[in-house]
Amino acid sequence: MSSTYIVIGAPGQGKSPFVQKFIEGRRCFVFDIQNEYGQRTKYPGQRPIGLSDNVNDLRARYKGDDIEAFQLMCLQKRDTVLIFEEATIFFEGRTGKLTRKLLVNRFHTGNVYMFLFHSINAVPPRIMEMCNFIVLLKTNDEEHNVRWKYTKLLYYFLDLREKPDGSYHIIKAL
Repeated sequence: MSSTYIVIGAPGQGKSPFVQKFIEGRRCFVFDIQNEYGQRTKYPGQRPIGLSDNVNDLRARYKGDDIEAFQLMCLQKRDTVLIFEEATIFFEGRTGKLTRKLLVNRFHTGNVYMFLFHSINAVPPRIMEMCNFIVLLKTNDEEHNVRWKYTKLLYYFLDLREKPDGSYHIIKAL
């Protein structure tokens, strides 16, 4: 089922384990700028995700840093979970034409999109408007910024402050 997820959490709060569980046994293609979806792990105690370096495999990662090249490869994918690690680098002030095309075509391709951000404040409004689900973990955002930019997330943001690290809320967007 095609959909768009925004996963937001500070470093070390569990974005990667959430994604790893989500893609288990599924076709996926990851923009792996941090080189953490292959044979090595980011944190001690994690198991390697082990995605292929061959971008044509069913479970693969793109290790380069050419954002446009990654998005053009995404245009060719069908029924695949497409993960935009460090998604902030895809948006310089506004959502690009290629990103909008990918998201608008998701119903025709059957693709699922996941955009990973470190803060609520970093999520562009256009991406927020086009998402189906928000996975919110603890962030270092300031309360007044969350209240101002994305009021609908404020309750969950405040609730997570009281929860242990690794806790999250999945919020269905309208």
